[in-house]
Amino acid sequence: MACNSCINGSQRLSNLMSPLTGPRTPVMASISKICLYKPFSLSFAGSVKDQTLLQRCNFPATCILREQVPLKNECRVFARMPERTGTGVSTYLRETGTGENGDYARNDLDISRLISVLKFCGGEGCLEFGRTYHGLIAKTGLDGDEFVNTSLIDMYAKCGDIDSAVMVFNQMPRLDVASCNCLISGYANCGLFEEAFRLFMNYESWGNKPNSYTYSSMLAICGTLSAIEEGKQLHAQVVKMQYLSETAVSNALLTMYCKCKAMADAESLFERLPQRNIVSWTAIIHGLYQHEGFEKAMRLFCLMRESGIEPNDYTFTIALASCGNMKNIDNCRLLHGLVIKKGMALGEFVGTALIDMYSELRETDDAEKQFKEMGNLTSKVSRNALIKGLVQNEKANEALDAFSEMVRKDAACDEFTFSPILKACASLPSFMSCQQIHAQVVKANFDKNTHVGSSLIEAYTRCGSVEDAEKVFSRISAPDVVSWNSVIKAYSQNGNPRRAISLFRRMIIKGFRPTGSTFLAVLSACSHSGKIQDGQEIFQSMINEFGVSPEEAHYSCMVDLLGRSGQIEKALDFINNTPIKPTASIWRPLLAACRCHNNLRIAEFAAKHILAMDPNDATVYVTLSNMYIEAGLLENAENQRKLMKLKEITKEPGCSWIEVNNKIHKFFSRDRTHPESEKIYDKLKQIMMLIKGTAYSTNADSLQVKEDFCLYHSEKLAVCFGLISLAAGKPVRIFKNLRVCTDCHMFMKFASMITDRVIILSDNYRFHHFNKGGCSCGDYW
Repeated sequence: MACNSCINGSQRLSNLMSPLTGPRTPVMASISKICLYKPFSLSFAGSVKDQTLLQRCNFPATCILREQVPLKNECRVFARMPERTGTGVSTYLRETGTGENGDYARNDLDISRLISVLKFCGGEGCLEFGRTYHGLIAKTGLDGDEFVNTSLIDMYAKCGDIDSAVMVFNQMPRLDVASCNCLISGYANCGLFEEAFRLFMNYESWGNKPNSYTYSSMLAICGTLSAIEEGKQLHAQVVKMQYLSETAVSNALLTMYCKCKAMADAESLFERLPQRNIVSWTAIIHGLYQHEGFEKAMRLFCLMRESGIEPNDYTFTIALASCGNMKNIDNCRLLHGLVIKKGMALGEFVGTALIDMYSELRETDDAEKQFKEMGNLTSKVSRNALIKGLVQNEKANEALDAFSEMVRKDAACDEFTFSPILKACASLPSFMSCQQIHAQVVKANFDKNTHVGSSLIEAYTRCGSVEDAEKVFSRISAPDVVSWNSVIKAYSQNGNPRRAISLFRRMIIKGFRPTGSTFLAVLSACSHSGKIQDGQEIFQSMINEFGVSPEEAHYSCMVDLLGRSGQIEKALDFINNTPIKPTASIWRPLLAACRCHNNLRIAEFAAKHILAMDPNDATVYVTLSNMYIEAGLLENAENQRKLMKLKEITKEPGCSWIEVNNKIHKFFSRDRTHPESEKIYDKLKQIMMLIKGTAYSTNADSLQVKEDFCLYHSEKLAVCFGLISLAAGKPVRIFKNLRVCTDCHMFMKFASMITDRVIILSDNYRFHHFNKGGCSCGDYW
């Protein structure tokens, strides 16, 4: 029995479907604003058509019935004709027994053969060939036959030419339920959902009643639109018309509820289904998987097998995904064994699902093994899955190797290939790899793609090349919010806060609504440049004007904004007044600000809160120890060191790296393991001598005082290796895992002036672009 809401919905929908008076109104293919009833209102901007589909005429190597072979061969020969003139068409039709010398008689045609040809054209997308047959049908007077017209509507709809389908529909002398169903399916395939609903509401006015196929199509539309209320009304109609016992209709209902996220209704319906086939089981299992009910999905998978129904490729794909998300390696291996037993492990869908499952379990060796076992059966989808899995598991170099293998084999790449591999470049980061992949992107004509463009911007940003990021952004054909966020973040992190704020305002003017990520990038830009008033105004507009609720990262950024400018007390008040409980991430920027402005009292207070939530944070102990030393409290400093030793807390060693000739070279403080160590240290001494001889005696003296402590820091060794290894005039890009110290920051400024090189240094907080003795941060970092 249907629920009360469904019965009520039935009455409402029945009222809407009452017969209309007057002559039949022609159905239009253009979008019109309609509203079934007040809560249901849709608006779609124009006819959705796949222009490539209108011209497609391809023939995949599939198994077909014997009677289809002649049609396939005929269509192939006709499609491959270099010029299809009137003579060519006539000759073709005459030689296939359809007519002679362009004079076609009605009785020469076999209607069943015509319908078969039109069905084949629709299935293969042979629009031009279908139109030729339509001309023949019109010439021989068969356009009055309702079966032929229905086949024409179906052919045009499946080929994406909805306007021609509507034209045939409007010219039919009598409309039956089959022709209406074909047009509804055509509207749905072209995204014209409002027109499909309009047509559905006119069924009874044309003397037709919806059948099981009609309801299946309409329920599919409701699922696509997540139109749960309309779906429930249709459910009521299905019960009233006694179609629920038909498996196709009940499966369509089940799928609709799953797509509308009404899993309680879906499970209730599933339990009451009189008949369940593989489609029913797969639909409910898929719905549970989509809503993260992984354990329940696996239980139903087992029950399905116990009921005597064996899973197909699609069911196995969902089961493998659910099993992977459960993080149970033993169950995953058992399921893998079942897949092998069924002989499905090497198929494109199931094989790719196995790669995804092992990647989700962080078992990348098993994922690669599965990929290799697929051999020649690997596809673009399986290759993309492997690359994505390697990137997700922080194996960027292996992902780049897999991508290189794709390129060597001339395998096709798409946006799902480029987006993850660019994330690999960003994670290293590798500027040269990024440039090489960018070249592949351009070659594959994906340089204007929104998703690939955003990934390219992110990769160039992580490499410190904001100029390249800006160029990529300018070429994106239709930038979305993610693209805008990426380019704003690029300027924010690379020392150009004015440009970041300018782009933020331009984004709003163009009608894009900023997200939490947008505000985080802009607030970070304000923090890095000391724009306190701008930052506070933007933070308030985030809440009051755009209704975006601040998260932990936004509060942390505001603390940094106030603290970095020396307003320590205001930063502390801000923390105490946050609507959320302050986390360690919110207290850390306050501690850093206290270190910068020598406020030991509040530093101790902030450190106490951080250690209460993260007692093993080595940075807190080191920061306090250094502040105690500077304050002359040597005993307190020693106590901090003893506490670290007692708790076995170790500070992460400073590490810097540079990419030279497609190879990453790593350096640690006082590192002499590099093959070029002697040349590196000679270069460092040479630069230090030149620095001491500069006119900037005050700053040079400060470097000399700290020489024993900071001379051999990892970033200095890395930049010296870059200076002796890279071609003259080429920028030196250095990356460091910790925040750069004051001494090394000053060293980089002098080195950029003395060597006349651009030096780009990325620490764990931001980018510093050194050029001619200055830094993009303006010494505010």
